[in-house]
Amino acid sequence: MFLKVLLTLGLLNINFYGIHAMTADQKAMIHAHFEKIGAECIKEHQISVDDIKNLRAKKLPTGENAPCFLSCVLKKIGVMDDKGMLQKESAMELAKRVFNDDEELKMLEDYLHSCSHINGESVSDGEKGCERAILAYKCMSDNASQFGLEM
Repeated sequence: MFLKVLLTLGLLNINFYGIHAMTADQKAMIHAHFEKIGAECIKEHQISVDDIKNLRAKKLPTGENAPCFLSCVLKKIGVMDDKGMLQKESAMELAKRVFNDDEELKMLEDYLHSCSHINGESVSDGEKGCERAILAYKCMSDNASQFGLEM
């Protein structure tokens, strides 16, 4: 279990290290935030080591609980609302606590917006958001390099 949490945290933190001017304090703040979220979500939605490896390799996870794990993470970081729809407003509020540079904030906002079309996709699990979370992860993975982010 502890290994799974550590691997998950590595997966979650990698998203934001592409922002060039991040200080050690900013990285620590993000790490602490994701550590808490990862631990909460992995308790609710156990994922396999293979799923973690797939996520870290920018591949879609195939495990039964992986979509709902991603939904949990996206909801807790504010990228997905309680109705299973993507939204960037609360994620941007959190980002403003970490980043002071307007250019970086704009880039992050544009990155999040690049996947807003996911809300128009048909999913069968409604407010759970598990299916939409997989679509969002794929979109974010596909679009990261366009915004100078490393996934």
